Amino acid sequence: MATPTELARLRAGPSTPREHIWFDRYSHSRLQSWRRVQDPLADRCLESVPFRRPSGLLEEVERRAGEEGGVYRDFLEHCFTVPGWVDFEAMELGRRMYRRHGALQGLVLMCSSLVEGYAHNKPSQVLVATGRLQKDVSRRIYETGQMLHNIAAPDGLRPGGLGHRTVMEVRLLHAAVRRFLAERGDWDEDRYDLPINQEDMAGTVLEFDYMVVRGLKRMGLYISREEHEAMHYFWRYAGYLLGVDEALLTTSLEEQEVLALQLTSHLYDPTGDSEALAKALLRDMSNKPPFHLPYDVLVAVSRYLIGDAMADDLNLHSRVSSAAAVRLTRAALGAASLGQRLLPDAAKRRLEDFNHGLGRRTLKVGLGGDPARWGFKALA
Repeated sequence: MATPTELARLRAGPSTPREHIWFDRYSHSRLQSWRRVQDPLADRCLESVPFRRPSGLLEEVERRAGEEGGVYRDFLEHCFTVPGWVDFEAMELGRRMYRRHGALQGLVLMCSSLVEGYAHNKPSQVLVATGRLQKDVSRRIYETGQMLHNIAAPDGLRPGGLGHRTVMEVRLLHAAVRRFLAERGDWDEDRYDLPINQEDMAGTVLEFDYMVVRGLKRMGLYISREEHEAMHYFWRYAGYLLGVDEALLTTSLEEQEVLALQLTSHLYDPTGDSEALAKALLRDMSNKPPFHLPYDVLVAVSRYLIGDAMADDLNLHSRVSSAAAVRLTRAALGAASLGQRLLPDAAKRRLEDFNHGLGRRTLKVGLGGDPARWGFKALA
């Protein structure tokens, strides 16, 4: 469910010619049609590749591309051909913003973006069907953190960099999950549409971009228009690499807001599964690094970020006041955010390096000490 301000915005509807175009482009009927489209390029690669960890999937695709060409070469060429609209220097500020606020981004992603995503019942059924989130919650969250950490590394999303490779691994993992569900034969397509479809994938990009920036601002960070646009631009390319159709990759913050409003109003349908997923996430991540926060505090932060209405729909209640849990933190973050803006660029870079190093140490603890067991190949 959107916030009261966002709901009012949705009810008001389009007010300019551009908004009329966007509201039509992302109408419920058009979004529903995207639920019949998946990622043919990646799916064709996985038709005959044995299941293995994501890094192994990419290594096998690379091997077959060299020996057989065909769909495997097509996939790699798509991932390594940079679209004309991409300017890595222009998205550098966005990469640095995610690197600078990596730890707080993780808290917002966990307590806001993912919880809100679980209230979208259709896409969350993939997690229910695979059982991955309920059985191995923290590991999946740390693996998600590994991807976010790697794309914020110095090479960012540049072809050949670790972040670029990790996103390719994630894309093939999604294809493997689609194949697994298809072969198992019990996915209810009439009820939930195709698993990990284009609308679901576009929603995932919104969780990492739109909802994260919204949450960071709610936590007291000041993010300028320039910074916000760079963060959006960074994730537009990340979404492209993840296999999202360019028709669902927004070109401005205003267009992105319309997509978020339309997609949420289309998919919002919290169920008992949504509640179970949200509680499993917050319970399993309680008292774990880097925050070591108890369950009730995580629930209180979540209520603050997603709003009482959605929290009530998910039956998320805490003995800790959400306002009290966040008030002091928000004030401190606001002051720190202002202080950071006064730092010279060299000092900002040192801060970014420190936060990235902290993220690396946290992820190594969460993922375990044996890299051979990690889902993705390496950690930046």
